[in-house]
Amino acid sequence: MSGFSKEWDQIYDKSLQLNSWPWSDLVSLVFVNCKDIIMRRGSVFELGCGSGPNIRFFESLGVDFYGVEGSEVVVQNLYKKYPELKNKITVGDFSNANCFMNVPDIDIIIDRAAVTHNDLPAIKRTILNSFDKLKVGGYFIGIDWFSTKHSDFQLGVQGGDRYTRTNIKEGQFKGVGNVHFSDEEHMRSLFLGFDIISLEEKIINNYELQNNHQLASWNIVARKR
Repeated sequence: MSGFSKEWDQIYDKSLQLNSWPWSDLVSLVFVNCKDIIMRRGSVFELGCGSGPNIRFFESLGVDFYGVEGSEVVVQNLYKKYPELKNKITVGDFSNANCFMNVPDIDIIIDRAAVTHNDLPAIKRTILNSFDKLKVGGYFIGIDWFSTKHSDFQLGVQGGDRYTRTNIKEGQFKGVGNVHFSDEEHMRSLFLGFDIISLEEKIINNYELQNNHQLASWNIVARKR
């Protein structure tokens, strides 16, 4: 069963969403929580590595980088940009356990707004697969998992469960397939097998636009017991 939204292949094929710089929230949470792993030059596995904005950051730390991405288009571009990672970045659906089979046990698994573009069953499979692949004491760091306080939680139609919306026709989620939103209780339930080290909800309102649109998302750091 696939959780990957094929719309992303089309997005990357049109050279959209080709970010080049690491996400600042991810950088901060890695430095705050994973100093010992950085010091011993451990390993990281990125779920949905996209165009690779976080690769250069981890390479600068001397950390061993692995990744999986559903879009064949963007992975071929990554092979050209980072030929040394050709055997470490794979095309696949990270909700499928097969994507984890050729990866060694990992110190840190990261995701920035990739897992949250799936429905609930796919997200649960991904978290379970991640738990199994992490070393004891390893970290799952999730950035920008969309909150139910996001204005766009009201758009589109329900996509199989009450937290997933799909077929959104306007705004930042137009044409991206599944979008999963979470409240605090739901976030905690997803990571029951972990120790939650940090759970932050970001709420952003742009008062100059005066459109009453609210951005809201979660950052989570969870450690394998």
